[in-house]
Amino acid sequence: MHPLRLSIALLTASCAFATIAKADFTVCNRTPDQVTVAAAWVSPSGGFTSEGWWKLRACGGCERVVLRSETSDPHNYFFYAHGGGKEWRGDSAFCTTQGAFKIGDAKRCLLGRRGEMKGFVHVTSGSGNHTQSLTGRSNSGRVCID
Repeated sequence: MHPLRLSIALLTASCAFATIAKADFTVCNRTPDQVTVAAAWVSPSGGFTSEGWWKLRACGGCERVVLRSETSDPHNYFFYAHGGGKEWRGDSAFCTTQGAFKIGDAKRCLLGRRGEMKGFVHVTSGSGNHTQSLTGRSNSGRVCID
């Protein structure tokens, strides 16, 4: 293959891989308090997976909570978060536990795991890459300065 064509092919391939690698779900904390987050997603093996807890530092802490390679549907993600007297919850029920967890059958809570169903917020992403910003004031009235 001609060196110029090979260079163009390699550049095109690297750009394609870079796009795939960026298709993730990230949660950022824009509140003045530490926030704890759990995420859920469609599992490639069927059903849903839930995982937690990530601790996001106040005023800008971010964490990639779902990798594109972990989900068969990168356009639908779910999260639950709490901290500083605030809670981000929705209508999609998934299993969590008090300590660190990763549950492959997230729609069922097993009694032996001390699981608890939480209402997760459903977010959609046209590109498969989404960053969710958590915002709000602290009960103490503190705010983040940009």
